[in-house]
Amino acid sequence: MKAFLTVCALAAGMLTPVVTGTAAQAAEPLQLSAPTGRHPVGATELYLKDTSRPDPWVPGQTARELMVTLWYPTDTRRGTRTEYLSAEESRLLIEGKHLEGVPPDIFSTVGTHAVVDAKPAGRARSLPLIVLSPGWTQPIATLTGLAEDLASHGYVVAGINHTYETYAITFPDGRITGCAACALDNDRTFFGRLYRSRAADVSFVLDELTGRHPAWRGGRLIDASRIGVAGHSAGGAAALAALMTDPRIDAGIDVDGTTDSGGDPVVPPA
Repeated sequence: MKAFLTVCALAAGMLTPVVTGTAAQAAEPLQLSAPTGRHPVGATELYLKDTSRPDPWVPGQTARELMVTLWYPTDTRRGTRTEYLSAEESRLLIEGKHLEGVPPDIFSTVGTHAVVDAKPAGRARSLPLIVLSPGWTQPIATLTGLAEDLASHGYVVAGINHTYETYAITFPDGRITGCAACALDNDRTFFGRLYRSRAADVSFVLDELTGRHPAWRGGRLIDASRIGVAGHSAGGAAALAALMTDPRIDAGIDVDGTTDSGGDPVVPPA
């Protein structure tokens, strides 16, 4: 996991404007920094449903549904690049964040580097697995630059969109879920619940990717003995909670996330 710690520490910023001459032109297209590893990168989305527990934020919803983006090494260099956010997701995120003067579709125009549904490359059980968790109210797209860079260095990266904790997550049937949990974050115990719920999301994703029948076609490439978790802000605190509660996880990184929530430190659930 030492290489994982190094790559995360050196990862570049989220968005870099493409400079084409004038200041006005430089502000037009947004482009993620190019991955620094030697491997081309592929990406795909998984829909996962955990029927063993109810959703923590929507009463009456008896299962926890998740959308997970996987980034991974591939030999494919050409093809359609992944979408950072759809135009509708971009609009809903900007509305939810109350960003004024920002074009509503701006995040749908961001240039990425991963090829959609490219064939995974690697030997059986050779690729370490990293699970990423974004900040509170942020979509997993905000960690795309880091995920692409890790994948280019030979990691499988699973980015979790934690349902009802951001403003727009699109499911395969066309549903777009909003931020139901946003109405609850004034409770002093909220973030402790959030971290523990996210830790459960992480463990479920590990089950689905490393079990006997992996949910992803490249699951056989994952080395289940080398697993790390990382996140930004609330996702970082959740990463520590997952590290403390799931013995399969070998390393974790908390990027700017507080480990105290209303006097309740990040601890294993009772």
